[in-house]
Amino acid sequence: MAQRTVRLLSGEQYFNEKLQIYVNRNSESYELTEHYHNFLELSYVSEGTGTHHTGSESSQVAAGDLFLIPMGISHVFRPSSVAKNRQLIVYNCIVTMETLISLIELFSGGSSLKKLLNLPSIFHTQDHSGAAHHLFTSLYREYSIERMNREAALYSLLIQLLVLYSRMYEAPSTNVSIAVSGQMDEVLDILQLRYAETFTTNQLAQAYGVGERQFQRLFRKNTGMTLTQYIQGLRVRAACELLLTTTHKTSYIAEAVGYSHAPFFYEIFKKHIGISPREYRNKHK
Repeated sequence: MAQRTVRLLSGEQYFNEKLQIYVNRNSESYELTEHYHNFLELSYVSEGTGTHHTGSESSQVAAGDLFLIPMGISHVFRPSSVAKNRQLIVYNCIVTMETLISLIELFSGGSSLKKLLNLPSIFHTQDHSGAAHHLFTSLYREYSIERMNREAALYSLLIQLLVLYSRMYEAPSTNVSIAVSGQMDEVLDILQLRYAETFTTNQLAQAYGVGERQFQRLFRKNTGMTLTQYIQGLRVRAACELLLTTTHKTSYIAEAVGYSHAPFFYEIFKKHIGISPREYRNKHK
């Protein structure tokens, strides 16, 4: 029987004195051998399918899968196919244990996150809400673009990611009993991911399992806003991002964020931002 090769990936390859965190977006291949490391790794499968190997065990992975890989445990991702249109894309966030401990201790209540640093095995779960996708893509962008307050932004997002992992670890998806606050979190996650779609209060109340009036009260208690106000805010923020990162016409952006009637979009945008979409683009780009 051939002896498998397992090698050490050291943090010295990725970290420097100023930044003890590293984020990448990787198209997995067969080039990287099974490995272990002296740092904590958080991984998110964003596209494609494949297999995750650890020792003699393996599991199938697909978009939405999340992993927390402790120090000293070997693993490797393998794609189902090497075809360009079927790539296995994985986001990885790695960070030193010393940095994590120091960071967690800065936050009131952060001690509850320390259990994630001492897991005896790999934690594997799934994100159905899109929250992990948002956090990992934001981490990647902040890491890739060196701009003002980069370090603060990275560590802030990392804490949010650890909170997400902690909640999933304490309340695994196989548990059908979900706390009310957890359900509202899922509603808000869905809205943030699918803000361009049309949702009625009645639809969300039914999915939540309460009456429409009770849902309205709970939604306002959690957000301080009505459903309409909340969705408008999400759409306007998305429109601001598109105005600054694309050259699309404002009428196209209006439709992309959920408004089929462009004049109504302009009205909502000016109400929230104070200036028109065109003025916003010219002012900030």
